[in-house]
Amino acid sequence: MVSEQSRSTSVASRLFQDASGSRTGLRRVAGAVLTVRGLATTLFRLSQVLGHVQSGLGHAVKQVNHVVTGADLAWQAEVGPGLCLYHPTGVVIGPGVRVGSRCELQQGVTIGGLGGPEGSRPDAPSPTLGDDIVVGAGARILGPITLGDGCRVGANAVVIRSAAAGETLVGVPASPVGRSARE
Repeated sequence: MVSEQSRSTSVASRLFQDASGSRTGLRRVAGAVLTVRGLATTLFRLSQVLGHVQSGLGHAVKQVNHVVTGADLAWQAEVGPGLCLYHPTGVVIGPGVRVGSRCELQQGVTIGGLGGPEGSRPDAPSPTLGDDIVVGAGARILGPITLGDGCRVGANAVVIRSAAAGETLVGVPASPVGRSARE
C-alpha cells in the first residue's frame, strides 16, 4: 500500500511537472499560481492529496476549484503529470477517469462515465486516456473506452468508441480521420 507521504510527494511532483512546461524559475512559479490554468491544476492536485487523507477535504477543495476556476475535476480521478488546462472553465473530469502524462485539455471538455446512479462512483465505467492526448474545445469523451497514446480529439467531437494510438477523432459520433480512416 502506498504511504500518505509518498502519495503527497507523488502529487507534489506531478504539480511541479504540470506547471513547468518550458518555463524556468520565477516564470514557472508565477504560471503555477497566478494564472487561472495554474490555479485550477494546483487546486486539483491539492484536492487529490487532501481527498486521500479525508474524502470530505478533497470534495471541499474540488468545490472551491469549481467556483473559482470553473473546472470540475474529481479528486478521485487518476491524472498523470504534465496536465495542461489551457482554459479550465467548463472542464469536467469524472471520478473514475484515468489520464496519462502530458494531457492537454481545452475549455468545455467533459471526460467521464455515462451517468446514472453509478456514474458518480470512482469505480464507474469511465474513459482511460493514454499519454500525450490533446482534446479540443467542447469535446466529450464518454463511457468505458480507451484512447491510445498520442490521440487527438477535435473540437466538439463526441467520442464513444475506443481509438488506437495516434488517431485523430472528429465528429458526432467521433470517427478517425486521415490516412488510417481511408485504409
